[in-house]
Amino acid sequence: MVRNGCLPTTVFQKATAPWPSICDRCKGPIKPTYDSIATKARRWGDAPRGCRPCADRERAEKFRLGEDELARTIAKANIQLLEPYTNNRTSVGSLCLNEGCPRAGKPIKVSIKTVRQGAMACKYCARRAIDPDVAVTVMRDKGCVEPSTVYARVDVPWPGTCLRCQRAVKPRLHDVMQGQGACMYCAPNTPLSLEQAWARAIAYRFRPDDPEGFKNTNASWAGTCLNCDGPVNPALGNLYRGQGACNSRVCKVTGFKDSEPGIVYLLQRTSGPAMAKIGICEDSDRNTRLRIHRHNGWEVVYTREFRVGLHARLVEAAVKRLWFGERAWKNGAARGEQWSDGYTETVLLEDPARGQPWSLLTPVALWTDVATLTERLGFDLDEQRAGERA
Repeated sequence: MVRNGCLPTTVFQKATAPWPSICDRCKGPIKPTYDSIATKARRWGDAPRGCRPCADRERAEKFRLGEDELARTIAKANIQLLEPYTNNRTSVGSLCLNEGCPRAGKPIKVSIKTVRQGAMACKYCARRAIDPDVAVTVMRDKGCVEPSTVYARVDVPWPGTCLRCQRAVKPRLHDVMQGQGACMYCAPNTPLSLEQAWARAIAYRFRPDDPEGFKNTNASWAGTCLNCDGPVNPALGNLYRGQGACNSRVCKVTGFKDSEPGIVYLLQRTSGPAMAKIGICEDSDRNTRLRIHRHNGWEVVYTREFRVGLHARLVEAAVKRLWFGERAWKNGAARGEQWSDGYTETVLLEDPARGQPWSLLTPVALWTDVATLTERLGFDLDEQRAGERA
């Protein structure tokens, strides 16, 4: 044992039992068996052995890269080292130089061994991990939840507050990224008791006239707006999808205003029957319409900003006349679909009943209609003049 760098601290018991000792190299406690030490000594001769940490350091030093090989590895990984390189097993602080990296210049830990095995150096670019700031943004935008604790993992319940009903929830980030709802209390099709429905109505700032009149989340429920005391008749499911309970001028703070800047947008949804949707919204920080559309499964394909909101409204109206009037395409209402987030503005991307050349549509072709009508209505010049006045 001594000849092989193991200094026993107790009396010998038996060959196969761990024998407490001190490593002669690192002076740390070890527990090798006499049988393992003697077998290796007979086979390969006496040498320091029996200590796992020392063996790991020796192995790491053996495979340590030279300066030239290290430089080639770093260049291939597209990283910049922030700490001195020690060995392949020890992760080193670095900066990812990939364009569009989610860390955006923040330090990461890179294992040179993993890089040399062919893996991507940045686990965030490889989508093996999510940047905490990105995770918070996803939870807010797609889940409408404000996290109350720091991000842990994608599959761990993440405590937060629902931005719709202000209740405490614990959604998983993975579920939210897959399109699932984050709040069990706000889900549009969740069966609700009368007490739950009443609480949700109050959270959405309206008081139902008949506490016993609730049928389901898709049925209208007459009541009174708690802000302006005006009559309202919303459905709880529509409120969950982002609509306001009251359309009065007093309450519709985030409504579209013709005198303010506006946006014309084109959305695309690929789940179920693929379809596109034209729409407008205010061009302001307080507007959440596009965020709500993303939460409901839509992808924002194109947007066009207008300094005058009236121009955006007129362009949208012209596009709808072209699609559903002159070309006689069917929107969601004509197709008999259930009322939901702008079904009068949706068009199927594939519909053989339309005939050629409209049986198969693309977002590019639809957005070309928007650009053409904007130019035909003369709004390009008006927008340019408005910009000069601003």
